[in-house]
Amino acid sequence: MSTVSNIAAIARREATVRVRTRSFIVGTLLLVLGTVAIAMVPVVVQYVEGHVNQKVLVYVSAPGLKADPVPTLQTLLNARPATGDGSSAGVTDPFSVTAVTDLAAARASVVDGQANSVLAVERAPGGDLAFTLYTNDSAGGSSSQLIQQAATAIAVADRLDRLGVAPADQATLFSPPAYAIAWPDPARTEPTQGSAELGSSYLLGFGMTILIFMMIILYGNWVAMSVVEEKSSRVMEVILNAATPFQLLAGKVLGVGTAALVQYLFILAAGAVALLLQGRVADLVLGQDGGVALPEGLTVPLLILFCVYGVLGFLLYAVLYAAAGSLVSRQEDISSAVMPMTLVTMAGYFVAVYSSTGLLDIRSGWIEVLSLIPFFSPFIMLGRVMAGGAAVWEVLASIAILVLSIGAALWLAARVYAAGVLLYGQRPGWRAVWRIVRAHG
Repeated sequence: MSTVSNIAAIARREATVRVRTRSFIVGTLLLVLGTVAIAMVPVVVQYVEGHVNQKVLVYVSAPGLKADPVPTLQTLLNARPATGDGSSAGVTDPFSVTAVTDLAAARASVVDGQANSVLAVERAPGGDLAFTLYTNDSAGGSSSQLIQQAATAIAVADRLDRLGVAPADQATLFSPPAYAIAWPDPARTEPTQGSAELGSSYLLGFGMTILIFMMIILYGNWVAMSVVEEKSSRVMEVILNAATPFQLLAGKVLGVGTAALVQYLFILAAGAVALLLQGRVADLVLGQDGGVALPEGLTVPLLILFCVYGVLGFLLYAVLYAAAGSLVSRQEDISSAVMPMTLVTMAGYFVAVYSSTGLLDIRSGWIEVLSLIPFFSPFIMLGRVMAGGAAVWEVLASIAILVLSIGAALWLAARVYAAGVLLYGQRPGWRAVWRIVRAHG
């Protein structure tokens, strides 16, 4: 049989055996259910926010307080963006504010779980209002921060009242000034992105990075495990009589890649259907329009880049995982054999995640250099594209370097694989691996 026929036969067998296993079927089902659950998270969050009410008690002992803080707190804590028709979004106010006259009894009700918090309003010796929040919730939680912001607004209004500023004049003090945001580079003329657009871009780049990372780690380990399974059962010796080590290596990588593609197609299809049905589910659960929209920045060219970097990244690491798997004879030794690739993959993943979420400056020079290195480009370059910091030539250069690196990795892996598949009962070190590569060069 020809080389192509052997590779195709090995790939077909590898893919068929893999997709028929119980672990593949159960794993695919769980991933599909998980994808649907993640897609429905916004509906769940809106449902929880619309049906969970926090009870806030207010104890006022401050003398000379002109305005009742209870209605003010009720308004400020339940303030929400208006929908397109001007109505308030949501079904139920998340906070219920009630005045109390006994602080000790109010604190006891929080201890018993009958209320979420008590806000005590007192007058400090200097004349300003002083607030104390008694709660079991986190001091840095969203509820505590909202109450603190509302208390600040009440304290400012009280100061203005004591200074004799009329209520009509108080409103003008907080009128926003003229404020604009522009690019620091005069050559950039496109509109700046708002926080919502930037957040959506970061989350989109973060999600694509996770998918590529999972693809490489999960399916790369599949390749290594497949090699060790056949090697430990001595089937490898029989297969090598009909196919060369190179054909066996290429067939395994393509076979596992095909099985991976089948699983990912199910996952992506489930996610797409769930997103399309999200609005109708929101109508049924929330009784309102879900307002489903695709994330900002999700375009056809970006999806093409995601597929290109996902496939090329998998091929690069998969051939190395296969070579590493050929060096051991037991399943329990796989983790240590593939550890170098795992560490490199995690390094690229963390840099991509931190830069996509804004913890690292994605426009810094060292990240630009890493995005051209083939072991890191599948993770980092997508984030740079989403942030608008990657030129077209950089994207094309990183793809070209990645393709050339796959050829070099295949050359190296084929030589390690050729000798490694016949090694039994021993774990050669790096010097022995280098000698194997030179001997089969």
